[in-house]
Amino acid sequence: MTILVTGARGNIGSRLVGRLAGTGHRVRATARDAASLDVPPGVETAALDLTAPDPAALDGVRTAFLYPTFGDIGGFLAAAAQAEVEHVVLLSSPAAYDPVEHAGPIGLAHKAIEAAVRDSGLEHTVLYPSWLATNVTRDWGEQIRAGKVAIAYPEWRVNPIHLDDYVDVAADLLTRDQFRGRSLILTGPESLSQREVIDIVAETLDRPIEIEELTRGAALAARPEWFPEAMFDSLLEVAANLRDRPATVNNNVERVTGNPARTFAQWVRDNRSDF
Repeated sequence: MTILVTGARGNIGSRLVGRLAGTGHRVRATARDAASLDVPPGVETAALDLTAPDPAALDGVRTAFLYPTFGDIGGFLAAAAQAEVEHVVLLSSPAAYDPVEHAGPIGLAHKAIEAAVRDSGLEHTVLYPSWLATNVTRDWGEQIRAGKVAIAYPEWRVNPIHLDDYVDVAADLLTRDQFRGRSLILTGPESLSQREVIDIVAETLDRPIEIEELTRGAALAARPEWFPEAMFDSLLEVAANLRDRPATVNNNVERVTGNPARTFAQWVRDNRSDF
């Protein structure tokens, strides 16, 4: 039987495809443009738009990893039910339940896709990864290379999760039924301020990185063009609300995989070339 991985071009999807294929599972990797996919030998590829699905992409699929696509995915979910997919693992966001974010644009978007999956009747587990370690390179990569990071609320505490830990848990849920359930919150092993996160990068790379604290207005003005303003402002609201309060940390990665969650410093070492 085949495991379907949607969003297979991305950081998470591509790693998940590699992990599943590397352990001998039959995988079908999908993206809107299948030609854009770079997959290991033996992995099937298929073009799939979740908002306008081709049911053939689900032929023989036993379980599926669902990357959140914001739009009407009812057709895909109905096709998955028709294909008798046994279990879906949905990537969501803590914004869907966070006391500040749940009513904001990020939370509302994720709650909508969660509701669609729930209403489909498909057996599923919603995964809530904490602050992804890749946020560092996504948000601050160029600044880190330049030696100076300008941010608002540097004392805001986060719980960075190594992407390989998230991928290990997702792979386990797709291939075994032991820990399947309604939802699973995954965190890294430590609560770190944004300042400490940058300091760890500097120490690991063995080069100084200056931190400039921005006002909220200045941070909004410096918002990356690709980041929607409403969503960026919602994240700033979370940081302003929580500030230096400890971020939640749990042991769910170890419960599922049997291995302790990797530290943020380990992620920097493992991905040094990204800097």
